[in-house]
Amino acid sequence: MKTLLANARIMDVHSKYHGETLDILVEDGIISAVGKGLESKKVIDLKGKVVTPAFFDLFAHFNEPGFEHKENLASGIKSALFGGFSDVCLIPNTHPVIDSKSDVGFIRGRSTAGVELHVIAAVSEGCLGENLTEILDLEDAGAVAFSDGLSPIWNTELLLKALQYVQKFDGLIINRPKDVHLSQFTHMHEGAMSTSLGLKGEPGISEEIAIKRDLDILKYAGGRLHFSHLSTARGVELIKAAKKKGLQVTADVAVHQLLYTEEDLIDYDSNLKSDPPFRSERDRKALIKGLKEGIIDAIISSHQPQDPESKELEFDLASPGLMSLPTVYSDLLALQDELPLEIAVQRLTSGPRAILGLPEVKVEEGSTAKLAVFDPYQVWEFSAKHNPSRSNNAPKYGQQLTGKCFGVYNQGTFFQNK
Repeated sequence: MKTLLANARIMDVHSKYHGETLDILVEDGIISAVGKGLESKKVIDLKGKVVTPAFFDLFAHFNEPGFEHKENLASGIKSALFGGFSDVCLIPNTHPVIDSKSDVGFIRGRSTAGVELHVIAAVSEGCLGENLTEILDLEDAGAVAFSDGLSPIWNTELLLKALQYVQKFDGLIINRPKDVHLSQFTHMHEGAMSTSLGLKGEPGISEEIAIKRDLDILKYAGGRLHFSHLSTARGVELIKAAKKKGLQVTADVAVHQLLYTEEDLIDYDSNLKSDPPFRSERDRKALIKGLKEGIIDAIISSHQPQDPESKELEFDLASPGLMSLPTVYSDLLALQDELPLEIAVQRLTSGPRAILGLPEVKVEEGSTAKLAVFDPYQVWEFSAKHNPSRSNNAPKYGQQLTGKCFGVYNQGTFFQNK
């Protein structure tokens, strides 16, 4: 089958067609031609819209099995398509935890033509940080990386062994840089604002100490280590120094860390309760600078749906996490005065793929057609009518937003959003 995506403005810094408005002819799931005046029986006119490689998310929580009332795989896939994603990595913090071959197979088997689900398997049994999982078996079953997801790997011996094991197949360990003691019973960033609000804060050194420790272990053990959810200026500096030393280290940042700071918690909005917490304006600017300079390799959605029973509480009792997949593109548009859109798109497309060692996807002839189409001018209301998720714990829920995914082309089919 042939499909012509006509009049598409191409945004792909790795493509020779970047910045041009051209026709894209897709044949049997492959881009066969890019140019002007192309023809096909099936034509989708994209005048005024932008085409990029489809987004790839390194961190999302779809909650199935065990917490389907918050999100399930079907609604999570719909949320991903709504946001412009063709690929999503799912964290292992389900019930039961994804720590066996059958668990990996269950998730992978639920991929659809629209979204490919990639499994980040648990690095410790039950994500408890005590006993190492059967890493070789999990890799053989299709796990793309190993992490305890929402929980930091606090056990230094376990982290050391995990880094040694994954070297057998050039695997990747992903860790949340957070000291479990300094972050215990905290609700926001430690500073003048936490004192003013009467909430116990998590100091920035919680992240910094964890990064230093993990980098020392990486230097000793070898292997590849990815830091997820950077939130501090000092954390960015440590990653930069480690890369200069030649360590195989990468990092990501959640999209909402680029938008909010501790000051935004003034009204105790529990939908803004995040882990790691939103930190200072200085930290936020350092994260954006880190993305511009290539120190931070990827942007993640950190999609964490919560039910009303977990969010509609006093701030100190509410669970952390934001539901974010549907609004990633509008969030990037809101940031474009500080973070060029071309860079942000790269950190959501080729950046994550490079971290996992997957083939690059380009808007060029011969490339697999994994494409996202965005309307940068569409104004829409983020409400029940336009929310594919089972949850609504997003600070922008109920607001008018600008910029929306028109559809995703993947595996020979165009999935148009409504």
